[in-house]
Amino acid sequence: MELFQQIDKQATIDKVRHFFWDDDQFEGICLRAGNYGLRSPQLDLTGIKGSSAFNSTDDRLADVADCLHAVCAVREAIQSCRYSSKVILKERFLPGFIDRMYIKELAPKLCRYSDDGYKALEERACLDFADIIESKCAVYRVDRQLIPDFHVYLKSGMNQESNGDQAAATRGSN
Repeated sequence: MELFQQIDKQATIDKVRHFFWDDDQFEGICLRAGNYGLRSPQLDLTGIKGSSAFNSTDDRLADVADCLHAVCAVREAIQSCRYSSKVILKERFLPGFIDRMYIKELAPKLCRYSDDGYKALEERACLDFADIIESKCAVYRVDRQLIPDFHVYLKSGMNQESNGDQAAATRGSN
């Protein structure tokens, strides 16, 4: 029996990349965190249109607060990564950098001159982030719909193999 479930590394890496590079994910959270959504009340001459069963301004402010917590969790998670992961995540993944660094510019900064060396560091950065963001989301109480668990777990194939080995050993001893 294993203490931790095994992770599908490539699927986890892809999930982290998608989170940063898909406009609707982290960049969308950043935009919502900066858009306070406050508007002047819209008045109607009849006085009927303005009534509502809920306060939409409160809902918008709550959404902004949730998004700000998510942004803080992501930025703190990146700051907690090892140096190479931190550089890659900041320079290649974070939105807001008008000129995201390209691999050929970033690799020498990390003393990696081959594409394979850089690729290994970028994959490690994604895995580091997936591990660290969990605790930061707990600290900031981030809604898991905003920042999901990035780990993709392997099916318990190892358990099936070990159970199969036990079954074979049991058959062999009979």
